[in-house]
Amino acid sequence: MQDLDQTKGKYFIGLSNGCFDDDLLVCFVLNTEHGMDKYKLDCNPISEKFIIPAKTFSFITDFTAIMLHREVIYYLREMYEFNIRLLDKASDVLSRQIKNCICRDHIAPKMYTLITDSFK
Repeated sequence: MQDLDQTKGKYFIGLSNGCFDDDLLVCFVLNTEHGMDKYKLDCNPISEKFIIPAKTFSFITDFTAIMLHREVIYYLREMYEFNIRLLDKASDVLSRQIKNCICRDHIAPKMYTLITDSFK
């Protein structure tokens, strides 16, 4: 997802389901990762990052870190109100790998529950 209201686009990956306007969507910020000498691809639990390579999604051009300690919460209706749009969809395998990398003690319990319930 991309937040178009920002002066510089912000990208997020959503890890919970939503069907109704008042459903909460749990998303995590994506940042270009310049310190690949410090990290490996996939799960980096100490830094709470999941690193994906370029071209994992159509809009990813460099190594990118999914910041697993920075959850962002949106109501589904905000996707429309704030011009946030879906750019790509993660595979089920990648989504599960990211979910399994999240430290349940470092995000809000309700958000962790929303994520895990979405994978049942």
